Amino acid sequence: MAQCVSNGLGWYRVGFTASKKVGAAVLRNRCKRRMRAAADVVLKEYGLAGVDYVLIARKSASDIVWNELLRETTSAVRFLNGKIENQSLSK
Repeated sequence: MAQCVSNGLGWYRVGFTASKKVGAAVLRNRCKRRMRAAADVVLKEYGLAGVDYVLIARKSASDIVWNELLRETTSAVRFLNGKIENQSLSK
């Protein structure tokens, strides 16, 4: 799951969160590390300047296959980019 908002800066920023519903601290940290690595790959290609992205961990993020995690992250970022672009067009 992911969210985004315009930040008015000339670059993108990204944050990660994992609630206690995901599991113990070790599992939450593993999810965030994997999401951080996936975001590094995906946002280099699809990240929009002036956008803050927040990636929210789910339980499956700790053991999902790497290629699937990349595909899900790419899908989420591209969806969010579409929302941001639609907002800027409607202004």
